[in-house]
Amino acid sequence: MEAEEEIPEILRIPRPLQEAYFELAKKEAERILSELSVVSEPIRRAFELLVPLLRSRADGAERPEWRDKVFAVVDGSDTPSIDERIGLRLGLVAACRKDFRGIGQIPEAEWYVGDALRGTHHTSREDFAKTLDLVTTYLERLYAVKALEDKRVDYVVIDGSFWGFRAGCSRVKHLELNWTDPVTQKTFRETHQLIDELVRMTEKLLQSGRAFGVVKRVATSAIDGYVAHRTGNAELTTGLTDRSILTLAMEVGQVLDMSELLGPENPPEVLSALSGMIHERRRRGKEVNVNELYKESWRRVSNQIVTDLLHRGTDEPEERKARILETVLSTKRVFLRTVPDQPPVCIEFPKGVDAETVELAVTYAFETANPATGLPLALDLVDELISLPRGIGREFVEEVEGILLSRGLDLSRMRAVFSKINPQKEFE
Repeated sequence: MEAEEEIPEILRIPRPLQEAYFELAKKEAERILSELSVVSEPIRRAFELLVPLLRSRADGAERPEWRDKVFAVVDGSDTPSIDERIGLRLGLVAACRKDFRGIGQIPEAEWYVGDALRGTHHTSREDFAKTLDLVTTYLERLYAVKALEDKRVDYVVIDGSFWGFRAGCSRVKHLELNWTDPVTQKTFRETHQLIDELVRMTEKLLQSGRAFGVVKRVATSAIDGYVAHRTGNAELTTGLTDRSILTLAMEVGQVLDMSELLGPENPPEVLSALSGMIHERRRRGKEVNVNELYKESWRRVSNQIVTDLLHRGTDEPEERKARILETVLSTKRVFLRTVPDQPPVCIEFPKGVDAETVELAVTYAFETANPATGLPLALDLVDELISLPRGIGREFVEEVEGILLSRGLDLSRMRAVFSKINPQKEFE
């Protein structure tokens, strides 16, 4: 018997709503076409700057041999959850390190750690989620640093940007944490202590010269800001991210070293901030002076980095502030288009990384690319191993609730204690 053809979801709703949504779809398509026509000239100017710097991976020196190198691949996962009945706020975290020789898995060379973080009713959902993310990143960095110290390991591959955890740190760094690292048994009473340790471990990875990050989600608009800064013309900004522009510009097999485009004096974070400031002023109908906004973008980015990563912020010694700014803003990014149906992959390196390491990492990414994602297959494998199922956070708090009920807990008293949380939906 043939299986019944699945009915599209839109046909399950009332007909007047169907017609309304189909009409809205037409209008949205027209809007997108209109916007594309507006940005066509800015995109052309961006292409003029980009295309001469795009190279085929075959253009360089002989590809380095990577198949005999040992790569330690590190990734993590977390899932926050709130129990609606008794107000429990708990988050689960996990991290994994798995070693590969080339693309081959090394037997028994994998390590896992899992833990739970408890939130308080004084902490908002957003702050709890950020703190949980920091704990996950801490466990990832801890495994990455341990891999560096393993003499069998040639390179360490991390998931994401070295400083991807920075945004939002200033919002939570003064919060109470009271979390004990299950690997080292070190206790962090406050979140700023965790951030301090994250900075230290990240600096160690960067200084090694043997670590690189594969950035899946690139949200910067540095190319957009660079075109405006280079030409002095705010009208030539596109509003597109680097990932979007490079998806349009790059062919499979091509590589772009962003430092060759932007120059060492123009960090992507600063140019991306410039792009955002230009678009905000244009949206409000205000006059745009690109040179003045460029100076302001430097000031804003510098202040935010110091505020996010240094505990005492502006009270820190000037040399310490200068060092953290230089460290954060000096990483090198290389984009490569590995497969036709996915955006380019971004690989991030420490400042001053040698050309051999860059070529090795680029070749490794090309030759191990997963056709479905474009990312190195080893990273996708570790991601699949460590990803916590969406519902596991809910199941975990339900298990806690069940144990409490079996011990004779008075639910009315529990609800009163956690009434400030007032959860209306689970995090999932």
